[in-house]
Parts: sequence; C-alpha cells; structure tokens
Amino acid sequence: MIAGAFGSFLDRMCFWNIPAAIKSYEMPIPCETFMHEGLEVWYVPGHSDGPTVLFCHGNAGHLRFPNVRRDRFLALHEAGANLWAFDYRGYGHSIGQPSEYGLYADARVVHELARERHPEGRRFILYGRSLGGAVAVQLATEVETPDALILESTFTSVREVVGAWLFPQIATAMTYEFNSLERIRRLKCPLYMIHGTHDKIVPYHLGKKLWDGCSTGVEFLSVWSAGHNNLQRASEGLYQQTLCKWLSGTRKFEIESGSLAK
Repeated sequence: MIAGAFGSFLDRMCFWNIPAAIKSYEMPIPCETFMHEGLEVWYVPGHSDGPTVLFCHGNAGHLRFPNVRRDRFLALHEAGANLWAFDYRGYGHSIGQPSEYGLYADARVVHELARERHPEGRRFILYGRSLGGAVAVQLATEVETPDALILESTFTSVREVVGAWLFPQIATAMTYEFNSLERIRRLKCPLYMIHGTHDKIVPYHLGKKLWDGCSTGVEFLSVWSAGHNNLQRASEGLYQQTLCKWLSGTRKFEIESGSLAK
C-alpha cells in the first residue's frame, strides 16, 4: 500500500503543469492560436518552402512559460520551420488531467491536424524536448513515418531518470514508464539528438544510452558544460547552426563534443 502511494506520488511528479494565468511571454512574431479537441494549439508560420515541425514540449510550465520555451520556438522559426506546438491535457488552457497515455493521445490529435495542413513534398519533422522527447519517440513509431526526429535533452525512460536522482529500486514503484529506449529500436526515420554534458535533470548518459539504442542515428550534438535549460546560450551559436542543417536534411557532417567535423 505504501509502495503504491509512493509510486503514485512519483507518477504525479512527472507533470509540473502550472495555471495558465502564470506566463512569462507572448510570442513576438505572428502566431495562430486556437483550441482543437480540448487542446490549445499554436501554429507559427515560417518560410514558404520550410519544413513542418511538430514540437512536443517538456514537463514543466505551458506554452507561455518559461522563456526557454519561447527561445526554442524562435530558434525553429529562424531556421525556417512552419511550427506546430501544443499544450498537453491539464497544461495551460488545455482541458483534462495529464497521464502518460493521455499525452500520447494528445500528440496524435495535433499530429493529424498538422498533417492535414502540411504541403505535399515538404519535410515533416517531429521535435521532442525532455519529457516531450518520449512523446515524440512514441509518435514517430506509431504514425506515418516522419522525415526526421529531433530529440533534445531527453532520456531512455522516466524510471531511469528517477533512478538516477534517487535509487533505481525506488523508481520501480512508478506506473508511468515513458520508455523511449524500447520504442526507439523501431524507429525508421533519421534521428538527430542534442544534450548538455552537465545536465542535472536528465543526465547526459541517459541521452547517450538512448542514442546507442537506435539504428537510424545521424548526428548527436554534445554541448559541453551545458545543463538542461541553457543549451542555446552555452553552444554560442552552434545550436542554431546545427538546427538549420538538421531541418534542411543536411547529413554530410558529424557533430560531437560541441564542434563540427567535416
């Protein structure tokens, strides 16, 4: 009974959703916002010939908080992406209570919408950050194969994250898994990953372990000394340069340890 209650507590800690009234920014560029099947959805148009990117955000805040989320959106916009983003159920203005399979279902709903408006012949890319990486991995292995999957600061499974924070035995009490390592073995599209070497929230070694478990990996960018929320600043421009190359489909270089090698 105690173990079950503790497991439920750890499950709830996966979601740091805060009231929609708490916000730190509004998008400084044109952004279409609307509700779709109970979810708040954003569409940020990019270049007319740019790829479609469906972004799955992390476990904390919502679309309008924190500022690092805005920075990701602006980076993708600058790279030419036609960006789709959304709040999971229970986040921001989206209706419901979050759960592992609820988040997967929300991503499917927005994916279907984005596909309907996606111009034929353009690249369609899934992008997942932190917990959203697990959502994006699940989506990429379930729906129509995307042209690429980009993962930032994500993990093998949420139980391994909790095990790294506390003790592995404690994590077994959880019912949520977000098991990307098991799913990524079925990935059929090119994989690109980025992770800070000093990430204390999602340890770097879990990102590398996920990368090693995938057979379709193209590039892994390690940002030296970066933590979980400062990749863009710590990379000193390499983040944006790399993102532009990945969105365009360039595959003629290797990235490791924060540097480009021809």
